[in-house]
Amino acid sequence: MFRKLGDKFVKIVFAINICDNGVEFSRFTEIEINSKGEIICKTFYTRPYRSTDKSSCENLHRLLRYAFPKGKSFDNLTQDVLDEVFSHINSYVRKSLNDKTPYDLVKKKFGKEFLEKINIKRIQNKKVKLKPII
Repeated sequence: MFRKLGDKFVKIVFAINICDNGVEFSRFTEIEINSKGEIICKTFYTRPYRSTDKSSCENLHRLLRYAFPKGKSFDNLTQDVLDEVFSHINSYVRKSLNDKTPYDLVKKKFGKEFLEKINIKRIQNKKVKLKPII
């Protein structure tokens, strides 16, 4: 994804990355350096059992569970399906964002070009669906 976005967007949008200490993130710091050896972003790890370290992510996790219930296999997911799900989630109006959508805030801050590069589209409010897809 970083190659597709280019250093310009990575340095701006992903300047700081926060992740858990799980084994699935053990090589996450490798994204910090581009192919030219330049540092393009920084990675920080949360403290064990401290969901407050990344509390703003918890609502996103709840929304993701609508589409991807626990216990279901991800084996047959395609990038197109993921793009569609994330387009719906990011078009969902949030009270915590003053009744705006993440899509609209990202578009305002980083521009439509960024959203196009990551294949996220704006879904009309009445057409947003948060339902299991697997």
